[in-house]
Amino acid sequence: MEGGNFNIILLAGVILSAILVGAVLFLSRALSTGRKQTREKLDRFKQRFKEQNTLKGERSRSIRLNQVQEGLAGQIAQLLPRRDQIKSRLAKAGLETDLARYATISAVLFVVVFLTLFLMGAPAVLALMVGVIAGAGLPHLYVSRRIAKRTERFTQQFPEAIDLMVRGLKSGLPVNECIANVGQELSAPTGEEFQKITDSMRLGKQLEEALWETADRLDTPDFKFFVISLVVQRETGGNLGETLGNLGTILRQRQSMKLKVKAMSSEAKASAWIVGVLPFIMLGVILVANPDYGMILFTNPKAIIAGSIALVWMAIGIFIMSRLIKFEV
Repeated sequence: MEGGNFNIILLAGVILSAILVGAVLFLSRALSTGRKQTREKLDRFKQRFKEQNTLKGERSRSIRLNQVQEGLAGQIAQLLPRRDQIKSRLAKAGLETDLARYATISAVLFVVVFLTLFLMGAPAVLALMVGVIAGAGLPHLYVSRRIAKRTERFTQQFPEAIDLMVRGLKSGLPVNECIANVGQELSAPTGEEFQKITDSMRLGKQLEEALWETADRLDTPDFKFFVISLVVQRETGGNLGETLGNLGTILRQRQSMKLKVKAMSSEAKASAWIVGVLPFIMLGVILVANPDYGMILFTNPKAIIAGSIALVWMAIGIFIMSRLIKFEV
């Protein structure tokens, strides 16, 4: 009788989870409509200048990037899914780590977590699942945090870079020299990215190509607006200094609005952190105070199923809260 009730409860939990996942996907799609529209507009602008982007240098590839990694690390790297996307994320994060090292770090994390849990008495299936999550998730989270911090730092510095270019243009310097001055005057990541543009032009690439490569790497609307302004001005003419000055003003207003949104959503973020971290803190306290009682959650089959469902529901709740407090400015 108890087994039948447990199966009914488990089936109901699975059905409710499926319904909730569908609702979350629908809500996520509805909330990201504005962000998708902005991205589509930028992509349409880029398509208009696709002929200028498809240049000789774009078809050339570095021997270092195309060389096949050898050894165990290279074989592990070949097992990674979406290797091009991982490369793009590493470049966006400003990391010089190649795919072989990234794959090796993921594999080491998987082995360490799996062996630690297995030796502590956890079931092999649970240890395997947690090991896979740790090996694939922790490096991904680290790169994501680096991307977020680097993008935020770039967005903060970018209006200053535009002001430097405007002053250079008003003094009579060409655009190439203004970009080189920004690369020399500002710190990373803005100065580093502008220095890469200068280096690309010195190697023979045209300005539009170097700019679009940087825009694809950074993937920020602010820099894409900047690239579009430069490309349109080179095609149609006009006062570039005035155009960039207006763009700098708009970007500062966007930053001001983002700070206001961040301040208004700080309470919801604090609630999400408390709700997400408190159960794990309590689990750690229980494991320290009474290890035998706490290990039931990892050894008893019913407790494992209940804990897994609780983790799924918690992850869905945190995801919903994160989407609700994320606004497109």
